[in-house]
Amino acid sequence: MKTRAYTSLQDFMERTGTTQTELADRAKMPKSQLSQLLKGSRRCSIMTALRLAAVTGVPVEKLTAWPKVTVKRSFRAVA
Repeated sequence: MKTRAYTSLQDFMERTGTTQTELADRAKMPKSQLSQLLKGSRRCSIMTALRLAAVTGVPVEKLTAWPKVTVKRSFRAVA
């Protein structure tokens, strides 16, 4: 029986019980950088995505997708 692939870092962390600190240590990256990636406030570089993919099994394509959060835009008339 094959286990389905992890769809995101959040999915990996939830299913494995891994904390941000543990994942940052395993991926050899600052916890603050990982936190920004998880919030979607920072883009994931290819090198970081490769390290995270090796540790978590999350596909590189999922890690580098942007934006991770919906961007709200407002328009106002210019007089």
